[in-house]
Amino acid sequence: MLQITKQTEYAIRGLQELSRRNGAEPVQLRLIAAKCEVSEAFLAKIFQMLGQAGIVKSHRGVKGGFNLGRPASEISMRDIVEVSEGGINLNQCLRGDQACKQAADCRVAPLWAKAQNALTDTLECTSLADVL
Repeated sequence: MLQITKQTEYAIRGLQELSRRNGAEPVQLRLIAAKCEVSEAFLAKIFQMLGQAGIVKSHRGVKGGFNLGRPASEISMRDIVEVSEGGINLNQCLRGDQACKQAADCRVAPLWAKAQNALTDTLECTSLADVL
């Protein structure tokens, strides 16, 4: 079965909730986690990765929490999936750093590449705002 991980699912849920609450004040992680029914510790790890990618901004202190790093309309689903999954590769042969010994004779790799391109194009054309 080909499917995204729970990490990506939780990233999307957390970002949707953050987007709904996004305003001038940062939103506390515990509130997002509770609403999304996700472990606060796991969501903290996910939001740390999203923060490193500039998708969210973290604020420390008593009134700390998170805000979106840019408008929801400027965050593509591809951005989220790539950060959460560490890239998008339907097959190992599509990873640039993984040379396949059978690449010269492979007739399946172009099919995987076409499917991956369709997936990444769809994710790129869909913003976080589109799924709110």
